[in-house]
Amino acid sequence: MRNIIVDTGPLVALFHARDKHHEPAKAVLESNPAALVSTWPVITEACHFLSQAGRHALLTFVRRGALRLEALSVEDVPQLDELLARYERMDFADATLVLIAEKTGITEIFTVDRRDFEVYRTRSGRRFRLLLA
Repeated sequence: MRNIIVDTGPLVALFHARDKHHEPAKAVLESNPAALVSTWPVITEACHFLSQAGRHALLTFVRRGALRLEALSVEDVPQLDELLARYERMDFADATLVLIAEKTGITEIFTVDRRDFEVYRTRSGRRFRLLLA
């Protein structure tokens, strides 16, 4: 099964029915069967934008194994720092996604953030293949 990295935007859209990306995000998931991969900073960021019910639904989604969260460690800090220095507009959650792309080789990303993820590259210069909600 293929793997797809998931950014904050689609998670917010999936768990907030009135989000403008809700239906497109559902359609992307339905048409792209894959293992979904993300990080705890992305979950933190998504929870910030969701209602209490949305947060509960997202965490249930994670708890049920629908979204695998890649571990980060203190050994990752230098590379995260390097990414944040390289891309002025990059936030920490996005840096963790680029890092896990580098660590896992997954370069397909489910996002609503075309502007940034069209710019970001892995250390080896690989571009991301965007699945846009």
